[in-house]
Amino acid sequence: MNVLVCRWDRVTLEAVLDRGASVTLVFDEWEAANRGVDPKLLERVDRHYVIRSFDAIDELAQLAVDIRTRGVKIDRLLSLSEFSQFGAAYLAQLLGLELPAVETSVLMRDKRAMKDRARQAGIRCARYVSLSTGDVEGSVRQVEQELGFPVIVKPAAGLGSVDTSKVEDAAGLTAVLQEAGRDATVKFLMAEEVLDGDEFHVDAVWAEGKPRVFGVSRYLRPRMTVTTPGRDNGSILLPRDREAALYEEVEQLHERINTAFGITDEITHLEIFRRADGELWFSEIATRFAGGAIPESFGPQGADLRELWIAAALGGPGAELPAKQAPYPYIGWINIAPAETGRILEEPSDELISRFPYVLRTVRSRPAGSEIGELHPSVWCTLLVLGADSEAEFRERAAELEAALLPAYVMGQ
Repeated sequence: MNVLVCRWDRVTLEAVLDRGASVTLVFDEWEAANRGVDPKLLERVDRHYVIRSFDAIDELAQLAVDIRTRGVKIDRLLSLSEFSQFGAAYLAQLLGLELPAVETSVLMRDKRAMKDRARQAGIRCARYVSLSTGDVEGSVRQVEQELGFPVIVKPAAGLGSVDTSKVEDAAGLTAVLQEAGRDATVKFLMAEEVLDGDEFHVDAVWAEGKPRVFGVSRYLRPRMTVTTPGRDNGSILLPRDREAALYEEVEQLHERINTAFGITDEITHLEIFRRADGELWFSEIATRFAGGAIPESFGPQGADLRELWIAAALGGPGAELPAKQAPYPYIGWINIAPAETGRILEEPSDELISRFPYVLRTVRSRPAGSEIGELHPSVWCTLLVLGADSEAEFRERAAELEAALLPAYVMGQ
């Protein structure tokens, strides 16, 4: 099988190669400079391309022609990130593949299109207003008339919680739009009403419309209320046997969402709220694996979520990866990160982390020497997978780790 992989990700790439696939790999210049690309792993792929950006359609078109000229027929295209979705769909069309489809990429990336499609299907979701950096006064007036304040403001085609904020009034919204307008590439944002209640994420792998993997997790606190990336920043993967009613309800909602968006053979990351009225409300969905240490949180049950996805996507011998009994019923992850920008001079050591036996894995995303230029909930630094016997105990252990490890960060300029 010939597989085209869009983006550098070690775990996914190794999983694809280990299944005997012939791999064409595409990643961009930023990844080449910042992702720690392993030359030995790179030697295992058949060919690779480094492009300026997945939004550079001229370069993507030339890349597609080069693949065709070499006589390579791509059987499956895998887009591993949010920012590669548009380009991956364009490549798929040029290479004669049905998936990922261009329309689906727009629905998954542009939150306005996503909300419209959900509402058309009768799925509860927040009301929104489209904002234009070219018409600041008109956009502010429309929010005042249709939504009121406060609102959540985010890029129309953004990434997770990056550049997303809660805006309290017209002056705040005006400032956000004016600041965004300084970037010539940012034309549209959106404002949506604030959803209250508990926030969950649902991570699943689908094959022929059926879930091969299905996990419901509760965020320690809603993403928009995370004020610093190193506190209360994580989630708890809930055990199905103890949360049977929740799983049944979420599965029914997910089935409706899949029908509305035409999802049949994908990996998905869904975010939903349980509001004060007791109902589940749709927030966002992506056809990619989640960030943070969400994929690694599945490891204690048998395999990383990315490995489970590739097993379902490529099939073949050993398609069903063996499950195992996790050491704790509640598995989850937290992010330990500095509360200030600058260069990381020192970070929590392995020896310090080893004092906490319930920590099952450590993933270092920004090791010592890395720069932190801005603070937002998705500034991943030291990601810890941990276990507990209850949700309450998980939260206690997360707080214990924060108290012990955050002071170990030393920052400089």
